Amino acid sequence: MSLIEKLSEKIDLLLEKTNTQEIENQELRLKIATLVAQNEEKDKQISMLYEEIANKDKDVGNLYEKIQEVLEK
Repeated sequence: MSLIEKLSEKIDLLLEKTNTQEIENQELRLKIATLVAQNEEKDKQISMLYEEIANKDKDVGNLYEKIQEVLEK
């Protein structure tokens, strides 16, 4: 096998590896984008749960006030 053939073969292998890595990189970018979107959705859900807890705390506080008013009468 001549030097040119060896170099050509090595270049072909490098191009193949490069193409494979580009495909893998694109797949990873898509996975990252999906995970970012999922993370944002989870953050929204967490915020909604905090709001729900705050509303329930307020309701409990109002209930305690009503109970206290009844007990004071």
